[in-house]
Amino acid sequence: MLKFISLILFLIIALVVAMLSIANRETVTFSLDPLPFVFDLPLYILLLAAGFLGLLIGALSGWLRRTSARMESRSLHRKLDEMTARNEKLGTELEQERAKGPAPAAPPPSTPARQLEHHAAS
Repeated sequence: MLKFISLILFLIIALVVAMLSIANRETVTFSLDPLPFVFDLPLYILLLAAGFLGLLIGALSGWLRRTSARMESRSLHRKLDEMTARNEKLGTELEQERAKGPAPAAPPPSTPARQLEHHAAS
């Protein structure tokens, strides 16, 4: 469905460009006033070039605006890779420790009552 809509949109834009080109065939003089460049061009070429230049400037502006987001994304991906590797390493170490057997039990903590009995017996 999306391809069909894209095709219809492309055909409409192509039709508008063709009508623009046919209706604006007159030659106009284009000059960059302080510079010595002067061109005699059909008006439709000038209009299409201006539209294309605007498209390029807009795309470049958007690309530059997203540069910081791309850099942050790369940084976060590197951190994720490091953490994943660390997690796998710790998991391997844990499995090795479990394979060795249970850890020795810690002695029970001494309670204050036992300490009193010990001191009283002395």
